[in-house]
Amino acid sequence: MESVTLNVDIRAQDEKVSHLRKEKIVPGVVYGKTQEPISIKIPNSDLLRAYRSAGESTIIDLKVGKKDVEALVHDVQRHPVTGDFTHIDFYAVTRGEKVSTKISLSFIGDAPAAKEGAIIDEVLKELDVKCLPRNLVEHFEVDLSKLVEVGDSIRFSDLGLDAEKYEISIQEDAVIVSASAPKVVEEESETEVTGGESTDEGQGASDEEKSAE
Repeated sequence: MESVTLNVDIRAQDEKVSHLRKEKIVPGVVYGKTQEPISIKIPNSDLLRAYRSAGESTIIDLKVGKKDVEALVHDVQRHPVTGDFTHIDFYAVTRGEKVSTKISLSFIGDAPAAKEGAIIDEVLKELDVKCLPRNLVEHFEVDLSKLVEVGDSIRFSDLGLDAEKYEISIQEDAVIVSASAPKVVEEESETEVTGGESTDEGQGASDEEKSAE
């Protein structure tokens, strides 16, 4: 896995968060089991670049002053309108200690069932995983070519993940992706339409006869 490095500055206690955000600087914190919390600040552009590369399942080498800290993104907060980062939490990992994170699913290949008109439904996009830092991966691959016919599905057990490396709280038969039949929209029958028109014409004739009388 490619290493991601991010330079961050220590944030002084008297620095106002609102002022930092106006300057496009994101406040954050680094903490861990053996790491005392450190208040930090990062230029938004630098953080965005690192986050796009690492996501939440790749260790980031944080350069905090003269100290190097290996950490995972633990939580991010964004502005509801602009989507800009407003705060970020990093969890400092300890070698030999398992970490909890989310690993995304990457759907590869083409599903033959799709050519038969099946709808490919990606039920799960990511998995909650607990593993050692050295076993972290960017994503798990899901081969869609296994979806041959309408009704086929790929379940968690089909991924063949190493249970000794990854602790994942999910049922073995949980569906990851499925090939389902397209929904059919029923049209009104011609008989119903015709019957409706006959009733209207009959009613119209009856009204004319009453008028003539």
